Amino acid sequence: MLIDEYIKNKKISLYKLAELSGVSYPTVYNLVNGKSDINNCALGKVLPIAKALDLSVEDLVFLCNQKYTFTLFKSEQCHLVNRMGQVEYVIEVLEDKKIDRFWRLCCYAEAMYMVAMVDYLSRLNDIPKCTNYNYIRSQKLKEKIYPIDAVIEKKLTNKNSLLKKMEKDAIPEFLAFNIVEGDVIHG
Repeated sequence: MLIDEYIKNKKISLYKLAELSGVSYPTVYNLVNGKSDINNCALGKVLPIAKALDLSVEDLVFLCNQKYTFTLFKSEQCHLVNRMGQVEYVIEVLEDKKIDRFWRLCCYAEAMYMVAMVDYLSRLNDIPKCTNYNYIRSQKLKEKIYPIDAVIEKKLTNKNSLLKKMEKDAIPEFLAFNIVEGDVIHG
């Protein structure tokens, strides 16, 4: 869930969130940890939590409903590119301001991945780079994110050979954010 990451980035404890919102700690805990479905919660509970986090109810619901890993997110983006087409993907991401939403909600890896994807596809299709996200381009993740198969091999064999090969072959637009990504067009 992204809600727990958002709360960590805001440097607020669940106890403090319960206190600020006036919602009981068990309710806050259950929402953040996915034990309660936010869609089944009373607005009288959800609204104060959203206000305490400086979020709209819609954004709080979005964060609570995100139950995927970054690996799944990357896979979904690659499938979207293949299904929609490269140029159409770029247009949709930019028009719908998806990057802005992820960034605002402290989903930095996701926002950086989408900027990298847009930059990469723009380069491939001779589309001028969108300068709206230069503030994101000046950032990068603290630690490199590798494809899951390379991470698993490292854990099983204790060898870095696949990690190094993937890093060497990585797409520059992704590597700029410390995201090691290879072929996003063919899956």
